[in-house]
Amino acid sequence: MMFFMGIRKYGVLPSLTLAVILFLIWGCDQWGGELPENLVARVNQEQITVDEFNREFQDLISEPGKVSKETDLGELKRAYLDQMIERKLLIQEARRLGIKVSPEELNQAILEIKMDYPGEGFGERLGLKGMSLEEWKVRLEERLLAEKMIRSVSQYQGRIDEEEARRYYEANRASFQLKPKVRARQIIVADGQEAIQILKRLKRGESFEKLAAAKSLGPEKIKGGDLGYFSEGERPVEFDHLFSMEVGTVSDVIKSPYGYHIFKLEEKIEPREIPFEEAKSGIIQELRRKKAEEEYQRWLQGLKAKAKIKINKRWLSS
Repeated sequence: MMFFMGIRKYGVLPSLTLAVILFLIWGCDQWGGELPENLVARVNQEQITVDEFNREFQDLISEPGKVSKETDLGELKRAYLDQMIERKLLIQEARRLGIKVSPEELNQAILEIKMDYPGEGFGERLGLKGMSLEEWKVRLEERLLAEKMIRSVSQYQGRIDEEEARRYYEANRASFQLKPKVRARQIIVADGQEAIQILKRLKRGESFEKLAAAKSLGPEKIKGGDLGYFSEGERPVEFDHLFSMEVGTVSDVIKSPYGYHIFKLEEKIEPREIPFEEAKSGIIQELRRKKAEEEYQRWLQGLKAKAKIKINKRWLSS
């Protein structure tokens, strides 16, 4: 995650589709003339400098797994600039309304982030980003302020009745079909002959849990080999054998790229449909969340329509 943003809780703003963003942001070119080369954008009276953008964007793309070979960096730059502009607007509006981040809220956020960087890791990471602690605190406070602004306008107060919830249930019936699940234990070892000897001991009546704890290489050995619940297809294909077993039975030795497995089926849950009454409260929460997001997007569109935003398109296309 981008370090200056801290953990995801303190960094993510709701995203718009690219088409909507282009309409709302790139269409808001209300400043005359070209921007100087050191500016990426101007948002009302505030500026986003090239250095500010590059620092944040480099931190984004250096996050492991964030950028693949197929990623269009030009499109990613545009999308990230859109987020920065949106954040500026949110902070400006929050300050106009007198919304603030208290010292207690800021300190709590810092403590939570520091937990991910024990020892000297926190200070070292700041040094790598070329930021002082005070600069980093300012950036974090701005993100907390933007989140406060979002929460203040993302609260749907209307009523969602049972009829609306039922219509959602009927329209999304497939979502309420639960697949069959199993709960199983495994013993996994690296050597096939060792697996055969363990299976013989199991057939003589020795405890699966005790043998898993003593012999298995998997991390679940501390729980007697308990893998928990899973559906078909959620694990490697060798695990699908469990769905044809009877509860309480032990498999033969099964070879996989990971080693040699022995499974024990503990429980099988048959497929079923979640009835409406059971799903109702969750549906109402989901509908409320969607309506709150719709209200927020309408409010944000209005905020952007009033804003004076200038984009350095020449720099962005370079």
